[in-house]
Amino acid sequence: MTEVKSMQDREMADVPVWDIWIRLFHWGLLTAVSASYATDQIGDLDSHYIAGLVILGLVVFRLLWGLVGSPTARFGRFVRGPKAIIAYLRHAVGGHPSFSVGHNPAGALMVLALLLALLAQSVSGLFNTDDVLFEGPLYDNASGAVADLMGDLHGVVGNLILALVGLHVVVILLYRLLKGENLLRAMILGRARLPQKVGVAAETSGATRFASPLRGLACASFAAAVPLAIHWLN
Repeated sequence: MTEVKSMQDREMADVPVWDIWIRLFHWGLLTAVSASYATDQIGDLDSHYIAGLVILGLVVFRLLWGLVGSPTARFGRFVRGPKAIIAYLRHAVGGHPSFSVGHNPAGALMVLALLLALLAQSVSGLFNTDDVLFEGPLYDNASGAVADLMGDLHGVVGNLILALVGLHVVVILLYRLLKGENLLRAMILGRARLPQKVGVAAETSGATRFASPLRGLACASFAAAVPLAIHWLN
């Protein structure tokens, strides 16, 4: 992450931030989570189950991409300790733009929280049943106590995900209104408006060199195979 504290004497430039795989993941996840919520509300558990499998595959992909993907996607590059998070929040409270190339330290917490919550939600859903027409593929592999625990977890984590998504949307709006940073544009186009010297520093450090598309395809193929194997082999 690169930050500029001074608001003076800077020229802005479009800097590559998010590769196509991160953007496909982001918008695919938004679609799948929305579908999961909608199908749950109308009681269409078969479609809800399919949406859950898609979410599981997407989360597996993001975990893989966080290890071997483009620099801005890698956990080792943007996940920071408490000191860095506190320092960033103190700076952000003043309304100063962070000009981060990728996730800032506070944003990293949101990424990790959402991924863990979505992983727990999608896995717990595999053990669910409505006791009438629907049984998850792992329901018969678990004891009654485990199935009940997973059912309870599914409900609690579902509410947590809604809260995290709501917070995520609020933060994006605050960044736009108070800090002048258009995070949504960057996730659509893959490029962020940043000071030119931030872009130069990012390019020099290798942060803007995206991973090979073939590597992304390999990760996506493996990630898709995980939910398919769970569905077909149980």
